[in-house]
Amino acid sequence: MSRAGADREARADPIPGPHDVLVVGGGAAGLVAAREAAAAGARTLCLEKMPRPGLKVLVSGGGHCNVTTSLEPRLAEAEFGPEGARFLRRALRAVPPAEVRRWLHEEGVPTVEEELDKVWPRSKRAGDVLDALLRRLDRAGARLACGHPVTGVRPGGDGWIVATPAGELGCRALVLAVGGCSYPGTGTTGDGYAWLRALDLPLVTPRPALAPLACPLPWVRELSGVTLPDVELQLRGPGGRILRRRRRPLLFTHGGLSGPGPMDLSRDLEREPGRYRAVHVDLAPDRDEAGLRAALFQGSGELVNRLQRELDLPRRLCQVLVAEAGLGGVPPSEVDAGGRRRLLALCKGLPLPITGSLGFAKAEVTTGGLALDAVDPRTMAVRGRPGLHVCGELLDADGPIGGFSFWLAFATGVVAGRAAARAALSP
Repeated sequence: MSRAGADREARADPIPGPHDVLVVGGGAAGLVAAREAAAAGARTLCLEKMPRPGLKVLVSGGGHCNVTTSLEPRLAEAEFGPEGARFLRRALRAVPPAEVRRWLHEEGVPTVEEELDKVWPRSKRAGDVLDALLRRLDRAGARLACGHPVTGVRPGGDGWIVATPAGELGCRALVLAVGGCSYPGTGTTGDGYAWLRALDLPLVTPRPALAPLACPLPWVRELSGVTLPDVELQLRGPGGRILRRRRRPLLFTHGGLSGPGPMDLSRDLEREPGRYRAVHVDLAPDRDEAGLRAALFQGSGELVNRLQRELDLPRRLCQVLVAEAGLGGVPPSEVDAGGRRRLLALCKGLPLPITGSLGFAKAEVTTGGLALDAVDPRTMAVRGRPGLHVCGELLDADGPIGGFSFWLAFATGVVAGRAAARAALSP
């Protein structure tokens, strides 16, 4: 637990007003939104239902907190997909990764770049990131009240009314930043979706994303703990056409497949249930079939040894490949044409049946949420609901592993907080 976060235990006392801006949710998006609103001169209160703020920040990245990406911004935008990139472009360019790193550096939290385009606090302590966000919040003059769950929101008077067990709170502008359904133990239990439905706003069904995948193959369980650091995972359509690919590490687990590659594909599998029944793995993405054929099927010895040497794969997996191709005990030079085709097909597209993801309990983010066409990308304001702004994971926008979720939260939080302050302070 971060030092600043530990000091903010729950107190469900009534909260005196008035408030120009209320921010619901004390996670990454909410803390940034509240900071920006207060810095713009609005009397701002951030409400968090849990006893302490930023619990999801603290558990992210195994407690290390991958805060953003090191990719060049315009390349990084594309990682949100065509629709997400179009919607987020203004926000992401207003708050590029360099800006996020600057915030942290100014708070004495230097960052470092590592493999797979990731940016971490040098300390590898997520608590340092949370402390930095809380210090920025305090200096801007925003208030933070923990242990105050919100039970509903509605328009009222010249603004919005927020219902809590301690009573109703009014504001001129409201920012919803309560997150989705991932990591429910940190407080993200999907509360905001019910409020949006009650306001008759369009929702894309929330589903788990960046989640491990369930695979029923017994040999996958037997390889639990084995990592393939450089493979290409593919989702294929009719005729074997590759529709989605990710070149990222894969980790075999007792339940199936984890690591950046499988988790990145979980979004596609969840958003179109039943369309993809397997993930195919290219075990040698830098080599073509002709080159592999020439390297594998010559000479004597064991085919398992040849596979292990040529593809740099774990021996246990090579044994699986040879067995699946029906070539146990056959020397490389004696493999017939059919056997060669079978083994090469496995090397360049090992099929792993998938029964789904491991769900919200294991998901890092939520895909789905408030439909993007219901939100003004310049302000994160909900169309037709003056004074209401939505940011972070509540939006139907998400990216892959690699700091993109925090970047989205920070960027949309900044835009929402500034716009909410303008709305609240306008005559």
